[in-house]
Amino acid sequence: MDSLPAYRFVTASLKVDYLAPTPLDSELVIRGRVKEVKGRRVVVEAVVFAQGRITARGEVVAVQMPESFSASS
Repeated sequence: MDSLPAYRFVTASLKVDYLAPTPLDSELVIRGRVKEVKGRRVVVEAVVFAQGRITARGEVVAVQMPESFSASS
């Protein structure tokens, strides 16, 4: 999301399902997609792959902060 000023979000909720052990010594691939956008609320799904296998799946609900909450506050 290239925008000026940059959009800022806070996490309203975070759910993670750990499906298998995730090795420490391998490259991880994370694929995410925006599932829903309603006003300032955005739901994003993500899947973590290690060695071609899904090891975790999650969903985050993020809420865009009002512009009055500046980065310098």
